[in-house]
Amino acid sequence: MRQKLFPTMLALWLALAGVPGLAGEPPGLIVDFDASNPPLMYAGQQGAAGLYPALVAKVCERAGIAVTLRAASWRLALQELGGGSAAAGGIIKTASREKLFDFSQPLFYERVVMASPAKAPRYRKLEDLYGKRVGVMAGWSYGDAFDLARKQGRLTAFDGDSDEQNLRQLRLGRLDVVLGIREPLQLALRDGGYRDVALSQEALVTNPSYLAINKHAQQEALLTRFNLALEAMRRDGSYDSVLQRELSRR
Repeated sequence: MRQKLFPTMLALWLALAGVPGLAGEPPGLIVDFDASNPPLMYAGQQGAAGLYPALVAKVCERAGIAVTLRAASWRLALQELGGGSAAAGGIIKTASREKLFDFSQPLFYERVVMASPAKAPRYRKLEDLYGKRVGVMAGWSYGDAFDLARKQGRLTAFDGDSDEQNLRQLRLGRLDVVLGIREPLQLALRDGGYRDVALSQEALVTNPSYLAINKHAQQEALLTRFNLALEAMRRDGSYDSVLQRELSRR
């Protein structure tokens, strides 16, 4: 019995311990994050900060993976992911992206909600956005259904670079509704004093977010080790500890 178990245990230990020398495996990861999406990811005083950078750093430490964390515009992050020069953290999986990138196990589940003037009719589902001017984040996907509605012209989407920018356009009457992840939108509303703006109770969509690596980067082995370490953190409670600390920090 011990002889049968030993190869499996050894393989798992090698995967998690970060032993160098696996054929064709790059030495580490470079991961880009959105610089303007607190508390999930943003540019802090010492580089990339927020939930996703903290979580990726902790998982990589546990997996024995050397990692460099960078905060950049999301446009640049997607550009570097597409070119294979960096991975991207906190990205949503879509059918088109699955053709180009390999994805980790989910890092977090993002609830996309709708912000609109408190006196305006409430938005509850995708169809309520048809014919409306919708503020979104440049380079973001809000799921295949929303992306299709945008492509078909059922709604008019305006790309902003931050929740704060989109909320300013909403206040000026240039947008009817703003889409965003619940936690960052709540923070932006609080910090900006938007007492006249309400968030929908309903989530337009709930999207799992991932670490994504270009398929041509030949980093499948690192991704496997990353996933094993992430799963171990979920089991022992250290994953929940990171979530609680980072989402209550600001």
